[in-house]
Amino acid sequence: MRKAGSKKSVPAQVPGCVHADLMAVQEIGDPVLGRALEGASGVCESAWAYEKVFMSEDFSDFDHVVLRFDGLDGYAAVSLNDTELGISASVFEWMECDVKALIKPGKNKLTVSFAAAADESGRRTAQCLRRQASSTLGLWQPKSETVGLCRGVSVLAFSNVRVRQVIIHQDHSTAGGVGLNVEVDTARFHPELHLEVLVRVCYKGNILHEAREILNADRLSLNLPVKNPQLWWPAGMGEQPLYEVTVDVLTGRTCHEHISRRIGLREFRMEETAVRGEAVRRFLINGQPMFLKGASWMPADLYVARLTRVEYARLVKAAAVANMNCLRVWGGGVYENEAFYDLCDEYGVCVWQDMMLCEAQSEKPDDAALAACSREVTCAVQRLRHHPCVVLWCCGDGGGRGVHAAYAAAVASAVRREDAGRPCLPAMAHEPFSLGGRPHFQSLPSFPEPRAVTAYLTESERNVSHPACLFHMSPSDGAKRIFTSCVDEFLVPFGFENTLWLSQIQQALAVKQQIMLARCEQADGQGGALFWHFNDCWPAASCSSVDAEGRWKALHYVARRFFASLTIVGKHHGAAVEVFAFNDGLKPFKGEVQWRMTQMEGATVAEGSKKVTLGPASREKPVAVKVGEALRKFGACNLLLWLYLIDEQGNPVAWNIVPFCAWRELQSQPPRMRAEIRSWDDNSFAVILTSRHPALWVWISLEGMDARYDDNFFCLEPERPVRVRVTPATRLKLDQFRQRIRIGSLRDTWQDKRALMQQMMAAAKAP
Repeated sequence: MRKAGSKKSVPAQVPGCVHADLMAVQEIGDPVLGRALEGASGVCESAWAYEKVFMSEDFSDFDHVVLRFDGLDGYAAVSLNDTELGISASVFEWMECDVKALIKPGKNKLTVSFAAAADESGRRTAQCLRRQASSTLGLWQPKSETVGLCRGVSVLAFSNVRVRQVIIHQDHSTAGGVGLNVEVDTARFHPELHLEVLVRVCYKGNILHEAREILNADRLSLNLPVKNPQLWWPAGMGEQPLYEVTVDVLTGRTCHEHISRRIGLREFRMEETAVRGEAVRRFLINGQPMFLKGASWMPADLYVARLTRVEYARLVKAAAVANMNCLRVWGGGVYENEAFYDLCDEYGVCVWQDMMLCEAQSEKPDDAALAACSREVTCAVQRLRHHPCVVLWCCGDGGGRGVHAAYAAAVASAVRREDAGRPCLPAMAHEPFSLGGRPHFQSLPSFPEPRAVTAYLTESERNVSHPACLFHMSPSDGAKRIFTSCVDEFLVPFGFENTLWLSQIQQALAVKQQIMLARCEQADGQGGALFWHFNDCWPAASCSSVDAEGRWKALHYVARRFFASLTIVGKHHGAAVEVFAFNDGLKPFKGEVQWRMTQMEGATVAEGSKKVTLGPASREKPVAVKVGEALRKFGACNLLLWLYLIDEQGNPVAWNIVPFCAWRELQSQPPRMRAEIRSWDDNSFAVILTSRHPALWVWISLEGMDARYDDNFFCLEPERPVRVRVTPATRLKLDQFRQRIRIGSLRDTWQDKRALMQQMMAAAKAP
């Protein structure tokens, strides 16, 4: 790789991008530090060229030879052996060039030249240049435009036939079986040649069914039954068994083409009705009601070409563990790599796939732009439609200025043509909440934990209003949102570190309140609740629940509770708290609801319980707790209501807490927590916390070290112990773990937490 006009070359990775390659040889610094990204933006003001000399076999006996690019990011001119092959102006389309007459045995030279940003700007409309909007326009992330070969490059050679598409339709209308219809679309280079198509359905390495037909036309359809099917379910509703469908095109025993697709047997349907004049959507998976629970997915790196399966796996697993069953791939990002969708298949995380349209496409398009949009959607649908995780197409992000109706019509038309059996939603906003959020709610950002923030800010920059800190802020008014929420609901925190922790707590509680409200109104037709947003592309204060390094924020721990299959919610109205119990699973639940009202110094005011039975995919209101008399007697600022859902074995499966005033108004007492620490196994520790007074939104961290916590950011009812398993990233001895552990609570955020920690640990060691 080299810059135009320079003889100096730099080793390049493919897939990759210019910025990643320059960082690898230290030509530019790490853009996440301070405001270094501003300096890195000048890289694309120059033109860049990638060059590869490769050895090729003799393809003269093949009928068709193509050079395929799965992704070119930027305005790119491609040439082979100094002969120009074509221009790519969309990162969202693959590019294929016929090279049979150009490629030669032995050495060949491939060149991909990317125009400078200044040159691109004059061509954007005429050439329909399509890029990742979040990086080129600075939507919800800083501008980080780059160029490069962001996906793979390959030479494909075909003899006699090429399989262009394999389309798999499922028929779930017959009880006890699923019918598969496999359409094979081919290009036959010698129509007179006898060819056969063999289709097999395999499960766990065993061939279950196969069908064979003569290929006497370019398109052939074969039917295969699957008896006793193992159905694919979203996370929290069942398992995710995956079948393999293989297609071979044969002449005798000679295989000319082999295609494999991994599928899940499932039926997803959307029912649309009108409630109070508004469109309401309900969803069913395999005939069972499904409430979509999750968040919006953003590109997971400033330079998405750097992402590997490891990074995708960490994030998709985090979604599944937090009881999310759906991620909405944002229309301002990219169509993700195959690894992302494969992992969603495996973990049972459904994908609501936006087309890459957002407010950048708010203006009326010309015919060329519409044609490019149609090609792009066709590429995306053909690549992704076999994945069981992909349950919804969407015309894009309808927030801001929205998507022009002409683009939406082009998307809908292309989807009907390529995948008519899957629902396609109109362009919809990601804020405040998909599928029925309240327009008055404004997403609230939070900071990563202090250890992450100190890695990108110097000591002098560690102030929330410092320009470097504000540069790492999304949205741009994020600091104002954070402090407005703080003043409205909380007490002003003590110091920079406590400000970071409190930002996480207030974000988690704001989203929790909105999600719980949506859950309570589920019977009115609410089909799901997805918040903005799940992940981050770089270290910053943002609306994400997981930071750029994959660390869980408070919101993610709290989301694991409010998205759980079994959930309990209290809704305060007047002199009573309506208690809602939810069961999103496929099995019935029997148990009881328990409640306890306490004063802030810990004394019990009232308590009770009631038996409850929850059917599959159901919501019940088993009890309304009367609180009017207690509020008059003790005051709203001195009371908390604790709710528990208990199974038949006496185990709590869900809990919640109901305050009766703003958190800052509570007459909170010093929690007087006690911490008992024991070894769990070779590298895990049990932390058992007990509190004399209510301890609200308690969190555990390790000084200077990452760790995995099986719970965090929880509340301690007086004298009711909570056990947390902590697994440090590095092996520690028990005494080392004791030295590193830090425990805080909401009340500690406006005090010197370290002093309180010393008192707590001293209390824990007392006999």
